[in-house]
Amino acid sequence: MLRNYLTVLVIPQKEGNILRFRISAFLLKFFSLIVIIVSLISIGIFYDYLSIRQQGQELAEIEKKLRLQTFDFQAVNNRLSQKWKELKTYEEFDQQLRLISGLQDSIPEIQYVGKINNNLRGQDTTSFDGEQVLGVLKQLDLDVKIREISYFQLEASLQESKDRLLRTPSIRPTSGYQSSAFGVRADPFTRRKKFHKGVDWASRPYTPIYAPADGIVVNAYINGGFGKFLVLDHGYNTVTRYGHLIKFEVTVGQQVKRGDLIARMGNTGRSTASHLHYEVLVRDQYVNPMKYVLE
Repeated sequence: MLRNYLTVLVIPQKEGNILRFRISAFLLKFFSLIVIIVSLISIGIFYDYLSIRQQGQELAEIEKKLRLQTFDFQAVNNRLSQKWKELKTYEEFDQQLRLISGLQDSIPEIQYVGKINNNLRGQDTTSFDGEQVLGVLKQLDLDVKIREISYFQLEASLQESKDRLLRTPSIRPTSGYQSSAFGVRADPFTRRKKFHKGVDWASRPYTPIYAPADGIVVNAYINGGFGKFLVLDHGYNTVTRYGHLIKFEVTVGQQVKRGDLIARMGNTGRSTASHLHYEVLVRDQYVNPMKYVLE
């Protein structure tokens, strides 16, 4: 029976009675087991606490990233919306330019290699998934390319129009009064009716004669009936010719601009007085020069 108990003595350092306790071995083992179990539970709780704390930090980090991603996605959506608005403004401006330049029926067409959903054009992307956003970006990229091509076409067309206008006769080549009009008239020498292929302006000898448009001198020679004769080629199948000159101020092959001095009025060739005979030919056909004079 004594083996089932343990005796505990408590001896004071100084004077005093010695305390004696007798504890059951079973009870001691039970308390020891309880201590061990409580310790293990405490360690488990502490470990769980650390684990939960770490998971909480990770969740907080994930939540932070999600908030940032949501913010970034909203920023992307706002920028896309702004780009759609800008693109619409460019499209309206493009249409106005085409109307002014007469190119409204020649809108460029290009094909995108891949799948494009035109229904996504200009849509709010807030509720879109990643694939749909990529679709919107592809559509936006396609529309931007179309606008670039359209502006390139417009620029080329307007540049050609500008060049054509610069090369279209539009001013009187000289001063003086009109002595003979374009069309049927009485020949000054024979008095018979004859078609006059140009317009005559009369003034003093050596009156300056100017280029009515940009062009190049293609001929400067003595023509029997017209005396000293000058020819300008303005391109676009338009040619102007000048007769009865007294002096050339340009040479063959020379480039001239509208308003440049090209010759002097005279009385050379078959002529009754100092004047300029002025002709305009379009596609080798004589036309009334006054249609190309903006007074």
